Amino acid sequence: MLLNFIRIAVEKRVAIEAIRAMQAKPTRKLISLAPKPVKSFGIFVLRVSALCLTAFLGWSAAQAQDLGSALDEQSLPDYRVLPVSVLSPEIRETALTESILVLTPDVLAPFLGDPLLMDEVSGMLTGRVITGPEGNVLLGQFSPFLAQDLPVSKSGLYTVFREGDTLTHPVSGEYLATMAHVVGVARLDSPGEIAALTMIRSAEEAVPGDHLIAYKAPSRNAYLYPAPAELPFDAYVLSTFGIASGAGGYSLVAISVGSQDGIRPGHLLSTRYPEQTILLTSKIVSPARPGDNCRITDAKEAVYVRMLRCDERLPSQRELLGRSGELLVLPEGHAGELLVIRVFDRVSYALVRSAERAVQVGDRVVSPDT
Repeated sequence: MLLNFIRIAVEKRVAIEAIRAMQAKPTRKLISLAPKPVKSFGIFVLRVSALCLTAFLGWSAAQAQDLGSALDEQSLPDYRVLPVSVLSPEIRETALTESILVLTPDVLAPFLGDPLLMDEVSGMLTGRVITGPEGNVLLGQFSPFLAQDLPVSKSGLYTVFREGDTLTHPVSGEYLATMAHVVGVARLDSPGEIAALTMIRSAEEAVPGDHLIAYKAPSRNAYLYPAPAELPFDAYVLSTFGIASGAGGYSLVAISVGSQDGIRPGHLLSTRYPEQTILLTSKIVSPARPGDNCRITDAKEAVYVRMLRCDERLPSQRELLGRSGELLVLPEGHAGELLVIRVFDRVSYALVRSAERAVQVGDRVVSPDT
């Protein structure tokens, strides 16, 4: 019954508006109050209800059109069904990414405290070791000694050092720097014009004439982020800090590049040993004669190998024939990997991370991918 009532009211209102529109001027636009196409049944019901209210309340066509526009703007949103994927337990493989290598200050502390250059202390006030209390001249760990002209040290500790080797470029002979050889660390016991100190840590004995500066603890914020370095030219190992047989793993070396060449702490470098010439000589070992206390029964050839130094004269072809000798040239090869930990203007100190053979003075230093 309600539906019939609504239908009759709608038809009546539509007929009245149609008659009014026909009687109006020809330029007037005919307004349709019929429900527009709707996207849902709920909007259809709302529009029919709006037409009923318009018929009963006697609204004008403009008011009815405004109500219809409002209903269109508030139409319900469209909904769609998204695809559903069903997962089942299985083994899933992901790429294994390596974490960035970071060296903490605790790891670097044993290597950052001692390396010095005389250029660092030039112009600074330095003390001087005089002697031991009983005139002794070799001052090891826990040995008391006297010094003068001490600079101020807030911690009361002093680094004892002496002038070390001069670093020159092995190819051009150009002067690069002078090393400072660190002897140890001393503690101030009694200040004064002639101060009393005690060696609390020593790598070797201090002697009269050694220098003292205020001790500087290694920085606890010195994180290193290793990354390969790109060298536009060859560098060389300048010093192995007194290790005559060559530097092995976790030893320090000095190299002939610095901050002026774009080197910074954390750079990774490779070392390569040079070509080497060896002399092979052979000798016939005679068989044993009766009565000799020797186990050799047949003649044998013994081969002797000797590596020639770079400054040694090569034997001539006649000498080789007379000694049944032969010269062989061994190619250049990989020696080890370096990690730069201290950088100065023209030289740097590097830690030997790994070594296939001992790193020697004169070894070539190149980029890791060379």
